[in-house]
Amino acid sequence: MPPVIGLTEIRAIAMALPQVEEGPPVRAARRIAAFKVAGKSFLGLELGGKTMTTSLPEKEAKALLAKNPKPYEEIWRNRKIFMGLRVDLAAISVDQVRELIEMSWRHSAPARLKTK
Repeated sequence: MPPVIGLTEIRAIAMALPQVEEGPPVRAARRIAAFKVAGKSFLGLELGGKTMTTSLPEKEAKALLAKNPKPYEEIWRNRKIFMGLRVDLAAISVDQVRELIEMSWRHSAPARLKTK
């Protein structure tokens, strides 16, 4: 099944959030697009456009996995530090993609931006 959303739409959602900038693709991390808020990475679209990576607190990620584990894969750095979730874009709705992008932004954005 093809992804429900592509780079153009993901970019539009991400760039509409405060102080987001698109960074260069991170080939070592298999990303064709990467987005940052206040210099901190919060979202990536992976090679092939079928999956995106989100930066989330472990508790929120575990709650999503408990509801529906199929579209999600945990991302760990060195098997010790929880980073977020890899999301299968063919397995969730556009509204869920939007919600995940916003959750990831809130997790990564400095407090001064979240109060606006």
